[in-house]
This record gives sequence, C-alpha cells and structure tokens, in this order.
Amino acid sequence: MTERSPVLLVGHPNVGKSALFNRLAGTNISESNYPGTTVEYTESELDLGDRTVDVLDVPGTFSLSPTDEAEAVAVELLEEYPDAPVVCVLDSTRIERGLNLLLSVLDRGHPAVVALNMWDEAASQGVDIDVETLESLLGVPVVPTVATEGVGLDSLRSALTEPRETSLESVSGRARTDIRQADSSADLVRSETGPQTDASARRWDLVDAIVERAVTYRDSEPSLSEHIGRLAVSPLTGLPFAVAVLYGMWSFFTAVAGFFTDGYFVPLFDNYWLPWIQEAFPMEGSWVYFLLVGDPGAQRAVSSWGMLTSGLFVAIGVVLPAILALYFLLAILEDSGYMARLAVLVDALFDRIGLSGFAIVPMVLSFGCNVPGVAATRTLQTEKQRFIAMTLLSVFIPCGAQLGVMLSLLPQYTGYILLYLLAGFFVFGAVLNRIVPGETPDIAIDIPPMRRPRLDNVATKLSLRLRGFMTTAIPFVLLGVAVVNVLYLGGAIGWLSGMLEPLLVGWFGVPADTIPALIAGFMRKDLAVAQLSAVSMSSFQLVTSVVMVSIYFPCVATFAMLIKEGRTGGGVVRVLGGALATLVTVLFVWGGLLRVIGTVLGVA
Repeated sequence: MTERSPVLLVGHPNVGKSALFNRLAGTNISESNYPGTTVEYTESELDLGDRTVDVLDVPGTFSLSPTDEAEAVAVELLEEYPDAPVVCVLDSTRIERGLNLLLSVLDRGHPAVVALNMWDEAASQGVDIDVETLESLLGVPVVPTVATEGVGLDSLRSALTEPRETSLESVSGRARTDIRQADSSADLVRSETGPQTDASARRWDLVDAIVERAVTYRDSEPSLSEHIGRLAVSPLTGLPFAVAVLYGMWSFFTAVAGFFTDGYFVPLFDNYWLPWIQEAFPMEGSWVYFLLVGDPGAQRAVSSWGMLTSGLFVAIGVVLPAILALYFLLAILEDSGYMARLAVLVDALFDRIGLSGFAIVPMVLSFGCNVPGVAATRTLQTEKQRFIAMTLLSVFIPCGAQLGVMLSLLPQYTGYILLYLLAGFFVFGAVLNRIVPGETPDIAIDIPPMRRPRLDNVATKLSLRLRGFMTTAIPFVLLGVAVVNVLYLGGAIGWLSGMLEPLLVGWFGVPADTIPALIAGFMRKDLAVAQLSAVSMSSFQLVTSVVMVSIYFPCVATFAMLIKEGRTGGGVVRVLGGALATLVTVLFVWGGLLRVIGTVLGVA
C-alpha cells in the first residue's frame, strides 16, 4: 500500500458500507463532490496503528458497468487509484451478488480485503459461511463484521495492513472448477463495460462454484424484524403502513417545529432580541439601519425585515428546528431499512409520471431542502427521469424551512396547501411523462433487512446534513433580506408592483403587495412566505399567495443546482429551459385553477 493511495470502501447500496465507514473513520469526516459532478462521497482518516491513511466511502454500485452517475463515479474512483486497497463490503445474507462485484474488483488488480457484513443477520437467517474456506478460495483476507455493533473492526484494521492481490485465474484454480477460462484478463474487463458476455457469465459460474464450497443454507424461523419487513413491502399491508409512517413523520415534524419555534424562538426574538437591537443599533432612519434592522416600529421579528432581525429569526428560529426534525426522521428511516421498502411500494405510482420508486429519496430530501433533493436525482437511471424529477421537485415540493414558516404563520391551512401542491406534482408529472422522450426502466434494488436504528449512525448522518445545509441556509436567508431591502430602497418593488398588478389581481385574485414576496422567493421561499404575513388580505388570498410562491421560480440555490445537474442530465439549456417552461405553465394553470376552485366554493 502506498502512502498516497486511500482505502476505498466498495459495495452494493444497502449493505452497511456507510455504517462501516462511520465506525472506521476518525472524527474529521467530510463530504465532497466528485470533480465535474454533483455526486457526493464521504472521506475521512483511518488509523492503522503504525500510520494513518485516507479512507473513501465510494458511492454504492451493483457492478462496474455503470447505469447511473453515482455508479460511474465509483468506477472512476477505482480507475483514479489503481493501486488503492479496497475493502469490498458484502451482505452476508445475499453473498452471491457481492462476490460477483468482488471478482470484478479483483480482476482490476486491486489489493483487497473482504468485509462480510451483517454477519449476525446471516446466522439468524440460516446462512452459514465457512470463512476459512472462503478466504482460501479467494486468496484475500475475509473478515466477518457487524458494522452497526462495531464487531470485527479490529480484525478489519489488522487485515488492511497487509491486503492481498489475486486473479480470477487463481481463484478459479483454487475453486477446482472445470469452468472454461476466458481468453484473457482483458476479456473479463471488457465484460464490465459492455453487454452481458460469455466472460461475465463465466464469472457468475465461478461465484456459484465458490458458494457451493463455502456456504451452506439451513432452514430457520423468520425473526420478528423479518416479518415486519415483509409486511412493510407487501402492497396489501405495506401501503397502510406507509401512510401511518408518513403521518407519523408529519406529526413529529409539526410538533417539533412548533414546539421550538413558537415556544422558544418567537418569545426570544420578539420580546428580547428585537426590542434590544432596535434601541441599541445607531443611525435610525438611515439606509444602513433599514438594511440591517428594518422597521424600527415593528413588534414582531418576522415582520421587521432586517438582516439581523427577520433574517436571523427565519434562519435560526424557523429553519433550524424544521430541518433538524426532518433530517432526524430521514436518518432513522434510512438506518432502519425502511426507505428501500418505501421505494418498492411507490414504484407503480411513480411509474405513471415517468419516475421509478428511487425518486422517493430525492422527494423526501426536498422536503428538507430542494438543493440536496435535486442533487439526489443523480441516482435515477435515465435522462428523462432526472429531468422530470428535477423539474417537479423544484416547482412543487416546499422545503423544510418554507414548511416551518407556513406552520408558524398559517397552520390551519398548511395541510390543504400541501395536498394541492402534491396533486400538481402528479398531474404535471403525468403530462411530462407523455411529452418528454425516453424510457422508465424497472428498478433493481437490494432490500436490506429491517433493523433497529443505531443512535451513532443517525447522529453522524444528521450532523453531516445539518452542516451542509446551514452553511448555505443562513447566508442565503441574510442575502435574501438584503436584496429585497435594496430593491425597496431603489424603488424597484414599487415599479414591479404597478406593472404586474393587472395580472396578479385579474388572474390570481391576490393583492399587488405580494410582489415583494415573489422577489424574495428567488432568494429564499421561506422569506417570501414570511413576508406574506405582513400583507393585508383574506384567508383564501393568503393560501393562493403561498401556493404561488411555492410554484414560483426556484430559489437561487436550487437554480444553481439545476444548472450543475443539467450538465450531466441532458444539457443545461434543455434542463433549465424545460424546467422554466414547465414552471410558467404551472404558475398560470395551477395557480389560476385554485382561484376557480375558490370561486366555485364561494370563498375567493
């Protein structure tokens, strides 16, 4: 092992690779985008006793023949570090597919160590693996691990001090198979970058031969977690279970956000911070005061509109509790193995709008923040799916910060607004599915076993996501307040209000005073919703205005992410132009339809 080569953790999705990484890694954990992409990988340092080396959690891949951008990055990392030792993480309960990926890695000449993860679950499911025999056949160290419990980590670190290389020919010879050898090692490599060939078929034959020698299966009684896992994925029982889980998520989210925002941050900012800074800050009446503090006579921080008043209140008092609650729940669902089951359940529904069940992950992430949600569309398989998902997420899914403000200002209407937005998500998704060329392939997914979430894993995921979100949220909130205040000072808000008043009043039925909120929505949609609370209008007009802000132009951070993703999702012009065309259509059709509904019901 050279000092410059990092240790690469390679494996299928949902095999516990990231949990193993969290156990092995030091305290200096960071996420980075792979150059030229928005695909993230996690890196840290690994203490091997006599030295410290870098360790990379490579994006999960089913094979070295990539079908999406994340898998392509996994292959590129292997090519970028051809001498790097690889920890190939295998799911002990489904060892065959993992062995096929391992053989592909070994054929590239990487020194390797095998981590047989989920060792305890394999034993409980009647899967007995002879570690000594498997290690003898493969010619590389094999270490049973239970990443969630930290079992086997010391042995894995010890094995990493002397990883070994091997070849498919030597593995085949040790397995004593009569499998016809490939003409050359290059044949086997080419099978990973093209269609299924005789060479890849022979590799599967070699996997079968290894399993026959080293693995035995015995009958076992399903555990309680296995029963729950099967019920959660069956349509008959899984759909009611999913409704209950999502309702529980929503109830927890609203309770936590309301508890901290209304119970602590509103009194703190309104009763202490706002009066103090209004009195202590000098130059009252100047543009500096207006920019930083806002209205000197404001009684509430949310309506004062200063960078140090409204800006800090929205970022800390509203955004932080909402994001904390949502990301905590998401980490629990991922660590428990439920998210994969939810993807399978919603696949048939999402197929009608041109997406696969995998789109549930970007969708849930977008309820925290549209930026990571749009970035997560890289896991979708085709350009059509990525375009549809990016467009729908950026238009229809309100972020956690926006939801937090909505719950704070109009809790009685938030549920209705969400239902209307989700209806638009599926209606316009079905339209896009018909007019956007391309296919929606069936999903292939390994469903991990249901397990009790580990607090340390949940804490690590929560910490990484909060860190990434807060480094962009607070600056953009403060910048958004500053931009809106500058536009007020320059007279741009008044000019736009006068120009757009006939359209807003005539078509949408909302006051011209909503223009500042639309401008604020380009910076942060949560700011826009907060600003609407200061506009005098009826309840239905308020609901209509919030819907308009939600389906209005994506915030600048999401806009930037659409540009980044467009480079690899069919072209920036196609992705951005298509998204904006959809947005304009949605704004006029879906926004106008809401007024029609209100008129019919007699509330508009």
